[in-house]
Amino acid sequence: MPKLYVFAIGGTGSRVVKSLTMLLASGIKTNYEIVPIILDPDAAAADVEKTTRILNNYKAVNKYVNLSAENSLFKNKIESLGDVVNPKTNENISNEFRLNINDLHGGSFRSFIDFNLLEGKGENEALIELLFSDQNLNLDLEVGFQGNPNIGSVVLNKFVDSPEFIQFAQNFTDQDRIFIISSIFGGTGAAGFPLILKNIREGKFQGQHYEHLRNAVVGAITVLPYFKLDGDVESAIQSSTFISKTKAALSYYHTNISSSHAVNALYYIGDTASNNYKNIVGGSEQKNDAHFIELAAAMAVLDFVADESLRSMSGRALTPKYKEFGIDSIDASNPVITFPNLALATQNLIKENLSQLFFTTLYLDNELALQMKAPFAANQPAIDKNFLTSHFYQSLQNFQREFKIWLAELKRNKISFSPYEISVEADMNGNVTGFSTSKRDIFTLLHGVPKKSAGLNFLKNKSYDVITGNLNTIEKSRTFISAESKMLELFTEATKQSINKELF
Repeated sequence: MPKLYVFAIGGTGSRVVKSLTMLLASGIKTNYEIVPIILDPDAAAADVEKTTRILNNYKAVNKYVNLSAENSLFKNKIESLGDVVNPKTNENISNEFRLNINDLHGGSFRSFIDFNLLEGKGENEALIELLFSDQNLNLDLEVGFQGNPNIGSVVLNKFVDSPEFIQFAQNFTDQDRIFIISSIFGGTGAAGFPLILKNIREGKFQGQHYEHLRNAVVGAITVLPYFKLDGDVESAIQSSTFISKTKAALSYYHTNISSSHAVNALYYIGDTASNNYKNIVGGSEQKNDAHFIELAAAMAVLDFVADESLRSMSGRALTPKYKEFGIDSIDASNPVITFPNLALATQNLIKENLSQLFFTTLYLDNELALQMKAPFAANQPAIDKNFLTSHFYQSLQNFQREFKIWLAELKRNKISFSPYEISVEADMNGNVTGFSTSKRDIFTLLHGVPKKSAGLNFLKNKSYDVITGNLNTIEKSRTFISAESKMLELFTEATKQSINKELF
């Protein structure tokens, strides 16, 4: 199967990959194996750490999927660079999703460029001082570029020398594709996107030519401002500069990317940025809630891989496409997005699959322990108490815990994406910990999507029984290679049948 290499640049890149992973877990099918490559100089970035944790839990679940099953939650394969084998050495490339930047180990930008070696050198020293202010030179790179794309463009030039990037170039085939995720209003994304694209289109690394890479089908999404930061005047990053940086970057992109046909499909997305985040410059404390813009950006990745018409030749995209994302309708006085607010094509892409993962999560949390003697669980291979302590099930639970936090953050953020009637739960510090539901009939939890019929009164509070009945019926007609694949196949089919009967 061909691979889609997803370069996720900066905090926005990591958060979009998080949303993409949730969509892939819901069973939305692609014909590509996904290889996320996170590029973020912030060594302690909370977004990178969280996304990496989610990806690792996904992989732990995915390896038990029955590949012959027509449909399954978690069926899409996600690889890390460590899973990509060098055909020359037959060894794994790396053990992380993250692409390392040579010689970037914190410290100031002054140290990174060895400015001290230029002192007293006349014209060279004067040129550097002309291009970079004292504030630039003294910038601590431990937490990234702090909204300075001029610094980012210098530092990120080193990534092409990393062993991971060289091995990526060597393993890339003419069947593979590339997608680049970046924001345009900061430092890392605005600098990283053009640099990655430039090196791909040149296709030259360490004296070698990579024609397949030069003619790759490349997609990208440019995320425009969609949040503001609080007014910390001491911070190196100020949201008052976001729009001016965006305008400058868009002008550069038009001249150097769009006009030169460097990208096959370029997506744009942004928001009016009515929500404010705490102004924390990188590190483990920078924890932004998931946002609908990030989910929509993840859908751009799926749209890109579904377009088989895209072609490249001689390092240029043939008939490039430019797209924006929009929703069908929204109440400006109450900006909450539910499934009915989305365009029909978007609903068809995510509504059923996301709801399957949602109902599976509810069932495993609230009903599975009560149904261990039901045929679907008791019959071999058994889903029993020992199974509930397995590495697979713990990884699944860990992933679903992150899924619940993700949904709750989407609901709490502005604009709010609230497809389900849930109550956000948070700790004393305001960090989202998950959600709860008050309705016992889970098929009444979809905002704006009524049940097909009220049903019999005595079944009104037993909607889990609908799923249990489907689990038992499907289990009778199937054989399963393991309890793990059995669980994934059963809940995929049972939730699908239940949703189609009760809702869609």
